[in-house]
Amino acid sequence: MSKIVRELKAEHILPGMAAQKKAGAIRELASVLEGSPEIPDFRRFLSALFQKEARFQSAVDKGVALPHYRDESVQGPAVALGISSGGIDWGNDEVVHILVIIGWPDRNDEAYLKLVADIARWLHQDVVRAALREAESVEEVMGILEADWEVQVG
Repeated sequence: MSKIVRELKAEHILPGMAAQKKAGAIRELASVLEGSPEIPDFRRFLSALFQKEARFQSAVDKGVALPHYRDESVQGPAVALGISSGGIDWGNDEVVHILVIIGWPDRNDEAYLKLVADIARWLHQDVVRAALREAESVEEVMGILEADWEVQVG
């Protein structure tokens, strides 16, 4: 999955998320992006993530949530990946184990939408989700991300 590997930095991976509720999980994972040059106004970014989540549910099924946001305050692509072995109560009887947050500058819409779709399609595979849920370290997660998975569509 070269696209996610290209955009995801090791320091933005959180394999042992502690939060058990949606708001806490978004805050916990987004915090790994705080101070990054891509997100110079972290408070604005976090607020926008919560506002978008209130309007559009980011859970995409099978224990995955993909909150994403773009605007002119985001200076470059920023991706964070979190894994919760115990699960996060996402509301509406949805439990999330894999959380991906994406921040994107307000340009290059096609690349942004393609990245979101590619990540969703990649995480739709049972084998990928299972491997990520078993990962206990950033190194293991990076190995999974760099593996040559055959993406099944449909």
